[in-house]
Amino acid sequence: MTTSGKGRFEKCERFREELETVQLPGKERIDRKELLVKMVSEFGTHAQECRSCLDALDDLVVTRNLLLAGTDERMVAQPGPWFSSRVMKAIAAKENELEQSEGVWQSVRRLAPRLAAVSALVLVLAGTWAVEVRRNDLARQSATAGESLFEATPAAALNDDVLLGVEGHR
Repeated sequence: MTTSGKGRFEKCERFREELETVQLPGKERIDRKELLVKMVSEFGTHAQECRSCLDALDDLVVTRNLLLAGTDERMVAQPGPWFSSRVMKAIAAKENELEQSEGVWQSVRRLAPRLAAVSALVLVLAGTWAVEVRRNDLARQSATAGESLFEATPAAALNDDVLLGVEGHR
């Protein structure tokens, strides 16, 4: 039975969709023949004719059987009674090793928040002091200006710009 390329492709697509929806037994191993029996007869005959679909079927069988073997309770390693304490000791040793290897930079990292807080405090205090010094200087200047012999008059603003209107040009 020969089919065109497009028809064969459509059959392969439908076969793979059927392969995804076929009901598999719980925790039992499967083989290719059992799986073909569970599928609709149309797809079973297609799988025997099409090598790529047969390969997909074999891949499913092998993968399922390997996954089932991995869930076998006899195959799963059970941790010993001191497993967690050994793991925690290994983690602590690795942390100590990292702390010792960082040296100076570890100290800088610990002091950075304190240094930032002290710097902010110094900036606030220095800013407040500068404002008060300026305010006191201005108060002294205004107090000494009234005691002068001559009355201080504000200087006239220099206005070099002169606007002249010329008739005819506006």
